[in-house]
Amino acid sequence: MTQAPRTKTPLPAGALRFGAVLVASGPVILRSTEISLAELGVGVCYKIDPDLLHMAAGTWWWLVFWTQLLLPVVLAGLLLRLPHRATSLGITAVCAVLALRLVATAFPLGTPSPLPGRALPVQSPWPSAVCYCLAVAALLLVARAPAPPVRRGALLWAAAVAVAAWTVGRLTLAQADSSSFGWFAYMPPELMWKQPGAWSCKADVDGVLVVLVALVAAAGTIMAKRLRRGVALGLAALLVLGAFEGFVAALILWPAEYFDLTVAAMFIRWHLLAVAALTVAAAYRDRDAATRQVEEPHLR
Repeated sequence: MTQAPRTKTPLPAGALRFGAVLVASGPVILRSTEISLAELGVGVCYKIDPDLLHMAAGTWWWLVFWTQLLLPVVLAGLLLRLPHRATSLGITAVCAVLALRLVATAFPLGTPSPLPGRALPVQSPWPSAVCYCLAVAALLLVARAPAPPVRRGALLWAAAVAVAAWTVGRLTLAQADSSSFGWFAYMPPELMWKQPGAWSCKADVDGVLVVLVALVAAAGTIMAKRLRRGVALGLAALLVLGAFEGFVAALILWPAEYFDLTVAAMFIRWHLLAVAALTVAAAYRDRDAATRQVEEPHLR
């Protein structure tokens, strides 16, 4: 009796592709463990910017910050819309960002120190280099694997990423002389990750929310429809909590005789609500083109 040949499951290849996006997000996540602009004042998330004398930036770091932040987004977008070219284009993008990171470390041009006689600290490039090498290895392992189907919700995911970057973009444009706010700070306050009432501000300022949206979009390429929607709803719930964080704090902390509902509503971060809505819409829109082609004959 002959045994039927086993069919290979696409899960390992899909897991490796998602793993490439995950490790490419590593430098952004690692940077969020350092002191950044969020620690200088929670008001930075509510357009109340702190004193920039505590920050230092350079021409290189502005570009490094954005390229590292957008790399996971690029890789997730390739998986959603150009899965057949995700390996080659993804490796090129990862190598380009890694090269820029190494050049910025070796030649720190235009990086003034805000305090006389005090050297500017520079993060070690090796954690980022390890992350990017792992991303390249993961993409090489799936070079010959069948590509996943094209997703239909790519535009909605792109809109969610753009809105999630609202705070990062606002701070970059408002602080042309200190655009790499996520890299250096000269105050030793308590890290906001240890403050439950301010976690979303740090995640927003450091670009972690952008990475989370990219990761959820990439995870959708290896998840079943129900699980994909569940993960998107979980992220949306987290974003809604972050959106009302400042508003709830105002309700609790302000004395009743001085409370003004109109002023308190200004602490609602509406862009996070928009990201939540776009994430849910993308998850419900994001079904396989191949599945749609199978369903259409039955509808005729």
